[in-house]
This record gives sequence, structure tokens and C-alpha cells, in this order.
Amino acid sequence: MLDQQLLIGTVFLAGIASFLSPCIFPIIPIYFGILSKGGKKVLNTFLFILGLSLTFVSLGFSFGFLGNILFSHTTRVVAGIIVIILGIHQLGIVKIDLLERTKLLEIKTSGKSTALEAFVLGLTFSLGWTPCIGPILASVLALSGDEGSALYGAAMMFVYVLGLATPFMLFSFFSDSLLKRTKSLNKHLDKFKVVGGILIIVMGFLLITNNLV
Repeated sequence: MLDQQLLIGTVFLAGIASFLSPCIFPIIPIYFGILSKGGKKVLNTFLFILGLSLTFVSLGFSFGFLGNILFSHTTRVVAGIIVIILGIHQLGIVKIDLLERTKLLEIKTSGKSTALEAFVLGLTFSLGWTPCIGPILASVLALSGDEGSALYGAAMMFVYVLGLATPFMLFSFFSDSLLKRTKSLNKHLDKFKVVGGILIIVMGFLLITNNLV
């Protein structure tokens, strides 16, 4: 039970760490500029998160389903080792050039933000920053596939989305004060990245030792 609580807490914190990654957090004001159009900031943010959830939970469902076919003791250990390597990369101890490439998603919007636009923005959110949040996302997906259950995989990714979505909702409710502080927080992003690296390594060890239940 304790290990399961540790896992859920780690995955939730991994979602927050993704929000605080150097390629997402600095342009949060741009996103809220889009979501605030039409005077429905909270509703648009909720729909954005709904679209985001659909994308990530579907990924978790797929990996959970495939885990039933692919995962064994050997693949679990290999996956754990790969996850730990991703964590070491996140810490900056080693550099993996492929993971250093960030493809920014060009955001095209109409003159005013609509509910559908916010939802679609959430659906496509992950496409632009997959290389940047890749180490964290890959680690959570590896955990999602470990139990060989599609529902378990979807549940793990839902926890991850909750962690990622929580800061978005806080910014939505308190954007006037929080957005003013984003510049001051930017100088601490390297520290948040280190925290993300530590979380990834913890998830890697949980995989290797099979302490997920």
C-alpha cells in the first residue's frame, strides 16, 4: 500500500514537474492569453485540460494494453534502466542530443477563443513539447504499461494529468497575480528540472524492483 501511495504521489509530482519544465512554463502567459479570449477563461481552461486528458489518458490506456503483451521481468528491468538513464539526462549529468531538440507547436487561433478551440488546443498540447517533457512522459508511460492492464495505464496517466492540470487551474483562477510572478520563477526552472530528474529516477527504481503494487 505504501509503495502504491509513493507511486501515485510520484506520478502526480511528475505532472507538476512537466508544467514547470523550461520549454512550457515560460510561455504559459501566451496560452492564457489565448484561453482568456471571449471572457471565459475558467471554462476554456477546463476544456483545454479535458482535451489534454483525452490525449494522455488514451496513451496510458494503449501502453497498459500493450504491457499485457510485452512486459516481463526482463523488459521491466530494461525499462527501469532506460527510465533511470532518462532521469540522469534530466539532471544534466549526461546529455542525449535527441532529447535536447524541442519542436514548438505553432498556435493558430481565430479572432476569439471558443470552447472548441480550447478543447483542440488541449488535444494538441503534447505534440509541441514531447521532446522536452519526453523523459518524464516516457517514465510515466513505462509505469502505465507495467501492470499489463489498460485501465491501470489509463489511471496512471490520469494521475499524471491531474498533476499537470493543477497548476493550469490555479493560474486560471489567480492569473492576474500569478502571471506577474512567472518571470521571477523562470530563474528557478533549472531547479525544478532537477526535481523532475529525481522523480524519474525514483520511478525507474520502482520499475526495476517491481514495487508498484
